[in-house]
Amino acid sequence: MNHLAAVKCWRARGTGMLASFVGDRRAVAMIEYAVVMPLLVLLLLPLVDLGLGFYVKTQLMTAAQAGTQYAFVNGWSGTSTTTQTAITTEVSSATGLGSVSATPAPALACGCADGTTITYSSPSGAFSPSSCSTQPACASGQKPGAYVTVNTQVTYRPIFTYLIFSGSTTLTATSTVRIQ
Repeated sequence: MNHLAAVKCWRARGTGMLASFVGDRRAVAMIEYAVVMPLLVLLLLPLVDLGLGFYVKTQLMTAAQAGTQYAFVNGWSGTSTTTQTAITTEVSSATGLGSVSATPAPALACGCADGTTITYSSPSGAFSPSSCSTQPACASGQKPGAYVTVNTQVTYRPIFTYLIFSGSTTLTATSTVRIQ
């Protein structure tokens, strides 16, 4: 076979091989998967972080409610410092989150329940739940009650940093209960 005939034969086989490669559909799904998978991961990672953030917020609300439940069951007795310390301990041990804090400190105040709002008045001198009976009557004519408010907070750090959300954020929750 001369040289020119060999080149023509090679070209004929080459275009045939190229044509068969273009028409071959094997492994197309694997290539599509390799292209799409990084995009799916980039979309799902923020959802995981968002879900973890909601979980931490739920735990934080649970801790605040545990503090008000303690005040509801045990009342506000002794000095304010003693009761605040007991409520703060209850808040800290209510969840598996180690960094939950009751900040600002739990507070006892007189208030009126008018629909969905609670308006606090500022009692003078030493304060106990019975001090609320000396406050002026509410607009509804009822005597004001004693309310304990527990505020909690925790710093949430996402697993990854994003362009919009970078670094950590402080999550807060508040719970209020009438104890008298």
